[in-house]
Amino acid sequence: MKFQKSISRIAISMASALILYSGHGWAGTTDMTEGVQGSNTSNTGVMIYKMGRIVDDSDFVDVTSQIPALGGTVLKGNPTIKMRFDAPPPPDDTTVHGVFEQIGQARIRIVFPFDEHMQVIHGVLKITDSAGTITYLTPGDSYFIAQGSEVLWETLTPLFQKSFHDYTHH
Repeated sequence: MKFQKSISRIAISMASALILYSGHGWAGTTDMTEGVQGSNTSNTGVMIYKMGRIVDDSDFVDVTSQIPALGGTVLKGNPTIKMRFDAPPPPDDTTVHGVFEQIGQARIRIVFPFDEHMQVIHGVLKITDSAGTITYLTPGDSYFIAQGSEVLWETLTPLFQKSFHDYTHH
């Protein structure tokens, strides 16, 4: 039970890392990742994601069983949810950042248990908020969703990836 609670806290604390991509970085940023698939990591704490390029998921953790702890109820489909936490700093019970991946199209009702800022890396996401406003998000698009907000989350592609930064209010 204690282990599951720790996993849930880590899973609950997810969302968007710093995104830099060719032509859209800060002044003086040089694109040294030409030919690199998806992301570039280093021991400097800088994570670079290329919009539209799939991030290698070989070191991702399957958190599909945590969909309810993440505020989700699957309404349609049978998605696999995986993520990787980027460091430093390591995730704690308040904040976490990394890359999220959903394999398989699905419709999920989510009541967000954290504030989330994210940016789409790969795939297409349809979000419907509680007022019925529909928004389509594609690579490079981002959102902020406040803790406690309810959305209908629909992936429209077989693979969806986002970078995220999550903050949980206690």
